Amino acid sequence: MDKIDYTDNIDFVTVVYKRLDFAKIIHESIKKYVNYPYKFYIVNNGDNSEHSTELAKLREMFIDDHNVIIVPGIQQVNSDDGIYFPAKSGQKYSQQYYIDNYGFDGRAKYDGRILGFASWLQSEAMTKGAKLGSGKYVCHIEHDCVMLNNWVDEILPLLESNVFVSYAWRDDHPAAMACQWSIIKRDTIDNEFYKEPGDLYPNCDYKDTYGLITLWASENELPFHICENSEQSKVLRSQHALDVPYGTEGFINGKAFVHHGGRGATRSDGYYQSWIAATSRYLGIE
Repeated sequence: MDKIDYTDNIDFVTVVYKRLDFAKIIHESIKKYVNYPYKFYIVNNGDNSEHSTELAKLREMFIDDHNVIIVPGIQQVNSDDGIYFPAKSGQKYSQQYYIDNYGFDGRAKYDGRILGFASWLQSEAMTKGAKLGSGKYVCHIEHDCVMLNNWVDEILPLLESNVFVSYAWRDDHPAAMACQWSIIKRDTIDNEFYKEPGDLYPNCDYKDTYGLITLWASENELPFHICENSEQSKVLRSQHALDVPYGTEGFINGKAFVHHGGRGATRSDGYYQSWIAATSRYLGIE
């Protein structure tokens, strides 16, 4: 493949569904803690029709932020599509419903694992946003994440000897928590692949959202870096920078640099509002 000249910036990509203020918090934390040129791609899943109030609100929210790009994501057929699991008995929608409407059969390609529809929606939208950019680095950041400290000068050099960096490891799969927070060089996902060109962009082909990047690296004996994190370390949970009931944090050189709330699309409205308030206080934007 011909060499591509990438722009020297980080392309942040997040996917939102209904709770749009998550995107505002991410951006405020990027502005505060990322000392590097960047673009921020916000991919909206849900209603992306011509008269979508969600797209209108996002565009208004970031009207003065010229390095923020609002991207129409996956148009969902019904408002409750994203909370059901296909291929299981007793659910509202059958597996055939997802196949007919989305081309999604509910199983991971390489290990046959039954997937939640929300995982597939997220992976499709992540790829849609990532492919719009041309930055040297791609940083996937889940909607209920927030930057807590500066990290660029410490983490970008790790990509000279590692194919990607992720904030934590997920023991139950096992795989890196790459869709929650990870960073990778764009030329890696453009020029390398597992089975098919382009398959290192996010997908649900193995385990769950973006699990394939771990399988590819592991099978090819390529090094990747998992940060110290409170997902695995109970000791680090007592050192969280953000004081909220749920979530885990990634650490670099002894300091917390990212908080992942977890289940941000499904927790109560009250918790969502309290999380927005807590992160706003932390960032000094109340």
